[in-house]
Amino acid sequence: MRFCLSTKRGALLGCSAAVAFCHGGEMMMDGDSSETHSTMVVGRSTERLLPASSRKRIAIYGGSFNPITNAHLNVAAEIMHSKLADEVWITPCGHRPDKPALKTSMVHRLVMCHLAVDTTFGSRFGVKVCDEEADKPQAMPSIVLLRSLAERYPEADFLFACGADQITEVKSWPAPAAPGYWKEVPNAGEQFFTETHFLLIERPGSELENFTLPPRCSLVSEALKARGSTMIETQLSSTEVRKRVRPPDDIVRHGLRKEIGFTPSKAWYDEAEGLVPPSVLGHIVRYGLYAREDVPEISHP
Repeated sequence: MRFCLSTKRGALLGCSAAVAFCHGGEMMMDGDSSETHSTMVVGRSTERLLPASSRKRIAIYGGSFNPITNAHLNVAAEIMHSKLADEVWITPCGHRPDKPALKTSMVHRLVMCHLAVDTTFGSRFGVKVCDEEADKPQAMPSIVLLRSLAERYPEADFLFACGADQITEVKSWPAPAAPGYWKEVPNAGEQFFTETHFLLIERPGSELENFTLPPRCSLVSEALKARGSTMIETQLSSTEVRKRVRPPDDIVRHGLRKEIGFTPSKAWYDEAEGLVPPSVLGHIVRYGLYAREDVPEISHP
């Protein structure tokens, strides 16, 4: 029998259970004696009916995704291929006061993530998009994010995917309060370092030889190597994509701008082709994202 636990955001957490029978509100699991039963109340999604070995492992892959690129999708896919997680949740962050350059709204970045995932992976592949930060006033500290998800989905185990170069900075990550949303977490970095299971994505230049890794830590590349595979990686960044759609002579925003005197031989976004999914590039073009702000807007009727 396969049952799904519904969530308020409409996502589904599927878990497999070998059920011998269900009768009168009682469920007997394989291996249970006739005297031992687990009672399931209909409609309750928080009952822990599965043994720990059957709990779903969900890797949280966070970032600004401004925009999400083929490289991001590649990382998510390789985490799945490594078998270190059963699902990968791409989680765009909320507003970042420490990154004033992040001007693209959460809505646009969230939509682009959904477009990228839906048009890149098959519907049964375990990469999804998490909107946990969509209704928050600012980006959630990593420790607050994972604790919030663990409380919301007690039937799953959450892991944190990040670049190997970031792990050396984790202990210094703060978790200031957001009044009305979450409280400050003292020594947040230290706590996050010790309580979290990390999935590390090695990047060129990562130096981990002389660094003490977290108590629970797995290298995605090593897991792939154990399966006879080599991790596919790229140095493509969102910054590069933004540069590609903002060349010095771009005509910006709403398509080709003949009104301001440019007669280009190609579309202003051509150099971003192949770096992001076509659906994402279409969204960028449609809404004029990442266009230069020094060219005045032209009103349209």
